[in-house]
Amino acid sequence: MTNQQVYHFFKDRWKSSFLLAGSMAVFITFNIFSDYWFTRLQNSSFYFSESLLFSSFWILFIPLLYIQNYWIKATKKLSVLLLITGLMILIHLTVYPALVWLLSKIGYDHTFPYIQTFNFGLTAYLIKTVIIYASSSVILTILKNKVQHPPQTADEITEKTAMQSMVVSDMNNTKIIISLKEVLYFSANTPYITIHHSSKKYLHHETLKSLEAKLDGNQFVRIHKSHMINLNQIISYQSRQNGDYNITLSDQTVLRASRSYAKDFKPMLDRLHLTSK
Repeated sequence: MTNQQVYHFFKDRWKSSFLLAGSMAVFITFNIFSDYWFTRLQNSSFYFSESLLFSSFWILFIPLLYIQNYWIKATKKLSVLLLITGLMILIHLTVYPALVWLLSKIGYDHTFPYIQTFNFGLTAYLIKTVIIYASSSVILTILKNKVQHPPQTADEITEKTAMQSMVVSDMNNTKIIISLKEVLYFSANTPYITIHHSSKKYLHHETLKSLEAKLDGNQFVRIHKSHMINLNQIISYQSRQNGDYNITLSDQTVLRASRSYAKDFKPMLDRLHLTSK
């Protein structure tokens, strides 16, 4: 299976739930079997009902892993990912003794105290809990990133490299071929974009996001949600002392590079060896 097929398999609620439930059933069976052989080796009594009760530890993975994976798909920050993983481990270890207490109170002659079961859970299941939630986080994050950012094909790379011009329309709807080298910058003008060419301006029916995907990233780069500039048309830049930059183009147009784009844009400025004002 490809990364995308695996990711969408886990993304499908019913398929992933079925796989998770089957895995937990295997763990519960193995847990009961281990308890049985341990009592045989210790020459002690084996109680199937109690072994089944304490094996409810594995059942909690079904809802909690689903919640964890749902939150992981909604975040991109490593700090949040670590927080989610730690929170799931904490919830599991604290809910487990409460579940054992409740089930034993409802269906058993003896009720198992919360603290006693909590200490048992830390001793018997802490490492397993950490490994399962941490592994789930890593696997889902890797699969999500590979699906959202697939490697470029040779055709896509060639298309970007080869794109040296584009077709635009003037006021008379005449099709004109302009050189991308002579484009100063693109600006958002919903539902169009304005192409600021060295000779004149053109309206183009496309979004900045879609155009950015087609252009060579070594030549054109976003500096703002509303602007994408031609790096070769920059003559200077100046810090605004707040994380933003003023970018001056060859026609003396000054544009602001917002701080959210500066972290990607600044290394490109350094590469061009531009001189600050």
